[in-house]
Amino acid sequence: MKYKTLRQARADSGMTAEKAATAAGCDRTTLYRIEDGQNLPSRDLARALFELYEGAVPLGAIYDPDFFQAVDAAA
Repeated sequence: MKYKTLRQARADSGMTAEKAATAAGCDRTTLYRIEDGQNLPSRDLARALFELYEGAVPLGAIYDPDFFQAVDAAA
């Protein structure tokens, strides 16, 4: 099952990184690092991103993208 990445969901929403980060409650650098897989978000930030993108990105893919991809590929 293919899912959207955070970056794809943000692009589809038409939001800039600055607006998305502000709406989610973090700074732009943090959002970029999460989108690039360099940082994992806190539970609260993962939930905020899930709500911001209206569920377009599964919560598991936001919170732990590597694990989610492995599970998704095995399904």
